[in-house]
Amino acid sequence: MSVAVNNPNELFSTSKGFSFQCDKSSRIVIHFGEMIASFRIQDFLNFRRLVNNIDIKSRLFDLSDESDFEFVEAPQLNINQKLTLCELIQLRELVNGTHFAIELNSLLHTILYVEQELV
Repeated sequence: MSVAVNNPNELFSTSKGFSFQCDKSSRIVIHFGEMIASFRIQDFLNFRRLVNNIDIKSRLFDLSDESDFEFVEAPQLNINQKLTLCELIQLRELVNGTHFAIELNSLLHTILYVEQELV
């Protein structure tokens, strides 16, 4: 899989979507299919928790029609999406990759800032 950065503020991208950090608002913006969501960092962390708490494994083994889809809702962010299990897995990959990029950037900033103080 090739991951190319299309935007200088891009945090993470997959074949199904991408995320970036807006310089003006300091918000995390997720583009996933037709969903475009803008998060403050705490809202992003809550949304990530919501997406990761969905038990995909139990839904895979559930043969009922209702288990083929999941409603991902975050009313405070105007997010209300009906996703297939494949889309849910892809959204989870995008959200977790974005979280990793944020954590990595924070760690690098801390290390570089501390090293500059020591010099």
